Amino acid sequence: MVVCAPENEQLLIKIIELLIPGKHIKTLVLKDKENHGLSVSDKVTIFDMYCTSETGEQFIVEMQHSPQRNYADRMLCYATYPIRNQLAVKFARRREMIERGEAVDKMDYGLFPVYVVSILNFSIPHKDEKSLENGLVSRYDIRNAASGEPMSESLHFIYLELGRLKAKLGEDGKCKTLLEQFAYSTKYMHEIIERPDTFNDPLLIDLFNASEFANWPPEKQAKYDKTMRTELDIIAEKAYVREEGLAEGRAEGRAEGREKGLAEGRAEEKKALTAEHAKKMKAESIPPEVISRVTGLGLEEIAAL
Repeated sequence: MVVCAPENEQLLIKIIELLIPGKHIKTLVLKDKENHGLSVSDKVTIFDMYCTSETGEQFIVEMQHSPQRNYADRMLCYATYPIRNQLAVKFARRREMIERGEAVDKMDYGLFPVYVVSILNFSIPHKDEKSLENGLVSRYDIRNAASGEPMSESLHFIYLELGRLKAKLGEDGKCKTLLEQFAYSTKYMHEIIERPDTFNDPLLIDLFNASEFANWPPEKQAKYDKTMRTELDIIAEKAYVREEGLAEGRAEGRAEGREKGLAEGRAEEKKALTAEHAKKMKAESIPPEVISRVTGLGLEEIAAL
């Protein structure tokens, strides 16, 4: 699942915000996708993606190509991992406080919200088609059966059912909303040669760019990765030298003048390294949009290199 790669954080944020309207996320931190069962002998579960936002909300994103029996129960089982992990952290903190002889209050069972997002290449049976939003998305949480009153706001399930998309391959013109265009792109990505002209939302541009990189020949990916690592290594080495210089300058009582000079040199050096990095990426025929996202340069600046 290419969009779950760490370098595609902003793309993941856009997808989550699309599927959970009203959700605003600044950053995502990818967590260990490998989760162990309730005992050492239990099978290890590996999520497609498991991450947390800056406010503590936790997201599991799964992509399922073929229909599977009891899929909803499987997702319910998956949701227990982040819940159990949250409680484990709280228990560990209480134990540390007790060992230090500190007073502890009653156990706080409050949870950060957990969202389980499933992107399915099939349809889920529903008793009532009104269960679907925009004909594609179904949502579930824990509510009173009679009144709909929420029991808890800590557990949510979201299903994007690509099997319900009415537009067939080649009928991208029928997709009018961003959700429909995303569903079309995800469902037919392996068969689409180019991004449709009307699919111009930043989310879709990023999605196609990520897919394009994933489809590069292995040797081209390796060359790009090598270029990235080389440039980052140079930047890291330069940063180390600058920090050493700053420490020495402060020790000798020349910090103010030295820091000013280093700051100016650092800005020029960073600008030069970024431009050189972008040039190498252009030489590898990497799309300008990807270069812009990686380097922070504008498209006009990249075109002028």
